[in-house]
Amino acid sequence: MRSLAICVLSITLAGVVAAQTTDKPLTNSEIQSMLLAGLPENTILLRIETAAFRGLVDLDASAAALAALKQNGAGERVLNDVIWAEPFGAAWKQKQAEDRAAPDLPARAGVYYKGPSGWVTPPSFLLWTPFVTGWDWLSGAHASSVNLGDGTSAVQASQAQPEFYLREPVTDRGWRIIRLGSHKDQRLLQLTSTGDLAEMDRIRGKQVRAVQVTHAAGGIYVVKPAMDLEPGEYVLCSEVPGGPGLNACYRFGIRR
Repeated sequence: MRSLAICVLSITLAGVVAAQTTDKPLTNSEIQSMLLAGLPENTILLRIETAAFRGLVDLDASAAALAALKQNGAGERVLNDVIWAEPFGAAWKQKQAEDRAAPDLPARAGVYYKGPSGWVTPPSFLLWTPFVTGWDWLSGAHASSVNLGDGTSAVQASQAQPEFYLREPVTDRGWRIIRLGSHKDQRLLQLTSTGDLAEMDRIRGKQVRAVQVTHAAGGIYVVKPAMDLEPGEYVLCSEVPGGPGLNACYRFGIRR
């Protein structure tokens, strides 16, 4: 029984050590330590190449850094390996930058808002405005609306300028915020049609709010209203590939 407990403890400790080692990138300082310790060159090369293939390297292959390694005993093969392995750390560095810009942001591509309980995804839907407004070019301009149901969105922001984080968005352009209208407790996305077949942007009127899009880090962007939003219900929309007037929209509300 005692031997079984020792075995389980050993496996647990090994897992902890492995988890700690897995997240730690190889640096010039660690290579320097291995050189000073007199480890065989082939061992150092294997360590560099293993870390590179796992993307866990944070190496400096500048002339000054290579000269420092050479002064500590690095031969041509080790120096060449450092130069070869350095680019493999780009993904790790990007992840570190993204973690600093948006800690704990989910890894899956999408639109996120950080509420009191953490990151949430606003309710979303696809909107193809030509389908909603119709291709009625003979009757001229006309208005229509999309009924988004009653009540309020599950995502309610207390800030007048809420920030939405986009991970790997299809586009960082064409984003806008539209205030929803209401009729008998129903939330309506109001649209207009000019009757022009070439017309792509059919979301019109005073309900449109401009946004600011900034690049946070790596594949993360931040979208926020350019000006304060008044309390009410809104959608954040962006045109996406697939046809004129095709939008991905995300519902949210402002409460104060």
